[in-house]
Amino acid sequence: MKNLLVALGAILLIYLVITFFVSGMVLDTPHRSLEESYRIGRERWHLNLDSIEASLPPRERVSFRSPVDDLILRGWWYRRDTATCGILLAHGYHDTRVAMLKYTPLFDHCGCDLLLYDHRGFGESDEAYATGGVNEASDLIAAHQYLKELTGLSDDRIGWVGESWGAAAALIAAGSGSIRPAFLVAESPYADWETAITERGVRDFGPVLSLLTPGTFAWVGVRNGTDFAAASPVAYADQIASPVLLVHSRQDTLTAPRQSDLIAERVQADLLTYRPLDWGAWHAHNIVWRPGAYARMVDSFLLVQSAEFCR
Repeated sequence: MKNLLVALGAILLIYLVITFFVSGMVLDTPHRSLEESYRIGRERWHLNLDSIEASLPPRERVSFRSPVDDLILRGWWYRRDTATCGILLAHGYHDTRVAMLKYTPLFDHCGCDLLLYDHRGFGESDEAYATGGVNEASDLIAAHQYLKELTGLSDDRIGWVGESWGAAAALIAAGSGSIRPAFLVAESPYADWETAITERGVRDFGPVLSLLTPGTFAWVGVRNGTDFAAASPVAYADQIASPVLLVHSRQDTLTAPRQSDLIAERVQADLLTYRPLDWGAWHAHNIVWRPGAYARMVDSFLLVQSAEFCR
């Protein structure tokens, strides 16, 4: 019996050590500079970022504080003197605000002010553990409030665009009930953080990784001070009171399109426009594959769900 207890204790210790290590990978916010994001956009995805920026008003460097822990989030404000609307853009994991420039032409005809910012731990914002959308949603709400202060716009004159990680944070923020934006474009979100991590881990390392999930996320909660179960857009989806354009590539091999299917099942039907696309695009790159068709899709959504936004 003693030998058995010793063996079980050793197994438990090994499990705790391994899951602690894996939790560090989950919590990591890998650094990518703005310059690197520019290079990837231009060389890998052939985006004409210089042309996009040339069409925008002059940008101003801005910063605001997170209401969670007072860390500083940094971004760009593209200000128009006569703007009657605003767009808040939230980037994906392992990226920066530069990646959201590709969405800005969608709103050229609206003449909106634009706020692009780096999530906590990414780009030029202060270092922090990742929280899968929990603290990021609070930060996004703070970004919304900051844009209101800059512009004097009301909540219903500000729309949100989120990509992947940013889309998940935006869905959680919209479902929190504290703010009702004009609309939300959610490109390639995950249904919940645990599922997204486990899905990728099992794909890359095999089914055995799923055995590590309980211990890993227990460590995640201890180390970042949040409840990982709250990092769940699908749990907040039925509480969203703004129109939602949900987009996902059916060929996405990084975040399974089924994750958006789950979200779509929970959003109120009269508020949801769901577009599972067969354009052959990689994760969160539908707009790169077919920018013209993507623009028409967004225009159609706004015409039906928020017809007065661009007027």
